[in-house]
Amino acid sequence: MKSMTVTTYELDDADAAVEELLAGVRARLTLRESGLGILFCDADADGAAISAGLHAALGIPVAGFTSLATFDQKGYHEGAVVLSVLTADDVTFTAAASKPLTSDYRQRMIETYDATVPAGTLPDEHPALIFCFAPNGESFSGDKYPEIVSEVAGGAPIIGGVCSDDGDYSRARVFLSGEEYPDSLVLVSLWGNVRPTFSIRHVTSQFAERIRRVSRSHGNIVKQVGDEDFITYLESFGLNTQVDDPLMAFIAYPLMLTSEDESEVALMRHILDLDHKNGWGIMVGDVPEGVLANVCLIRPDDLEDSARESMADMIGALKATSIEEYEYSAVFCISCCGRAVILGNHPEAEGQVLAEALPAGLSLSGAYCLGEICPSHYAEGVATNRFHNCSFVFCAI
Repeated sequence: MKSMTVTTYELDDADAAVEELLAGVRARLTLRESGLGILFCDADADGAAISAGLHAALGIPVAGFTSLATFDQKGYHEGAVVLSVLTADDVTFTAAASKPLTSDYRQRMIETYDATVPAGTLPDEHPALIFCFAPNGESFSGDKYPEIVSEVAGGAPIIGGVCSDDGDYSRARVFLSGEEYPDSLVLVSLWGNVRPTFSIRHVTSQFAERIRRVSRSHGNIVKQVGDEDFITYLESFGLNTQVDDPLMAFIAYPLMLTSEDESEVALMRHILDLDHKNGWGIMVGDVPEGVLANVCLIRPDDLEDSARESMADMIGALKATSIEEYEYSAVFCISCCGRAVILGNHPEAEGQVLAEALPAGLSLSGAYCLGEICPSHYAEGVATNRFHNCSFVFCAI
């Protein structure tokens, strides 16, 4: 696998943006038998037109989504379009977009995955990696994306997230080779010689004295924690729940979910809304009954530390693999929009960590999104794929 990443700040003229991106690709990369373009872009750019131009010129699928901000090997960018190109002789890249997920979303996700399976693939064969670019604002939980795709793809690892924009989410879109979708799923399956390595980090600052078991929940609705309704539990931390916008008011106070199984990575859940009539909390993502819950306090320094630790873990895993076994080329990182908000006046902090730590010879691209999809555990080709909030995830290939 060979790769490269190129960035443009041209948001107003799609043709000019395409030409600038193509010039960067052609100067540094020769396409092999197959290839893929991953596009992360500001919502002010015409992502559909840019992906169309790149697809036509390079002859490869170009998939991606809009985001709050982007990353490349130089760090953090606002108002930019970042293109990563992968190419190989021993990997097949297959992409498909779903029908709108406004009805029968399960079947439509399954059909989308099936459309990425090459003809002649045996029933027990599965892709080495799946990129998942998901729409925002659907009626179901974001957990359904990794749950359904994992089930049909035999536990293949998934990396991706839910598209975003600069705040109102009305312009959030996913793209595939010239088409844009506000309510469809785009999947790209990688088949062949791909050995993905993952790293994920959450923050660790928390109020440990109030860990309680979730005793009643349904989907993403937390009804009772211990013997208290959720709002009473939240107020026990001294937090004021009489707020107009719970998501923003509690952006730095996500719920950490853990279990007694030490092999399970903790899940983070942002508070989306509060139901004062019933005392319930509505989360960005599902909260199973029986998990242990704790409200965290996140500081900007915590985010930088978690990004640094995750990057170090990934680099350690790459160094453990000799070039004779497999040569890594590209790194993808997905961070949460909530983390960008918490960073406040220093939004570049996570990107600076990446730029400083990235090993020479690796390309890097990434984005801030509204929910991160990544394995919490991956071994022997089988992944436990999860939907995360307030997390920083990496995938190297």
